[in-house]
Amino acid sequence: MQCSSPPGLDDQTLLAYLDGQAPESVAAHVEQCAYCRERAARLSREQKGLAALLYRNECPSPLELGEYHLGVLPATRAAAIEQHLPHCPHCRREIAQLEEYLASLEPAAQPDSLQKAVERARVWVARLVRGGSLGGQMGPLGLAPAYAGLRGEASEEPLVYQAENAQVIVDVKPDAERADRWAVLGLTVGLEETSAFEAQLWQDNNPLQTAQLDELGNFVLSGLDPGTYTLLLIGPDLQIQIEPLPVGHVEREQ
Repeated sequence: MQCSSPPGLDDQTLLAYLDGQAPESVAAHVEQCAYCRERAARLSREQKGLAALLYRNECPSPLELGEYHLGVLPATRAAAIEQHLPHCPHCRREIAQLEEYLASLEPAAQPDSLQKAVERARVWVARLVRGGSLGGQMGPLGLAPAYAGLRGEASEEPLVYQAENAQVIVDVKPDAERADRWAVLGLTVGLEETSAFEAQLWQDNNPLQTAQLDELGNFVLSGLDPGTYTLLLIGPDLQIQIEPLPVGHVEREQ
């Protein structure tokens, strides 16, 4: 495939187009040229992948946040987290969840019990992994029965997130019931007793929808407007956090 009006647009011009800073002539060219439109879509996917990899790169680990809350961190590191918290709603939310969890314990809990509680209240922040298959004995990604019956054209390859020992595969497709809405199809691998977990979808710090995982690790969240969301997988002693999760922004060829 070649540009319909050579020479084709360079990467810098296409990036400006994706940022909404290109002149109208560039936007008109991209709309008419399948070659440049496909290059723009590829650059957009690369930008989103890089943003996911760098997401919360400067945040303290969940263990550090727990030790900060218990007051056992070295003074210099505690001061750094103290400066970080006012600017990071995600870390503040983790601290609030830990406080709520500790408040549910018996008032007479000993310090060693509190430390064990911090270890149990694990929060894994998932990172995006390039590629759309799990490899190994499972071979190419095969989405389990929860995906049956959902219509829609083939989308971009599913997003694969790694969170410690677990993988979460997320596929975004048109909703089966409403053509103007979207569905998030999920499959988890590497977790024990997945039926004890539930998937929660948040946006702007507000919970929108909840779905229970089945025994195979599948879940479906449907009827979604296009936008950027936070996906939480919450179990008895573990929370997996996926953010940002774009829904309905996949560029498709006309």
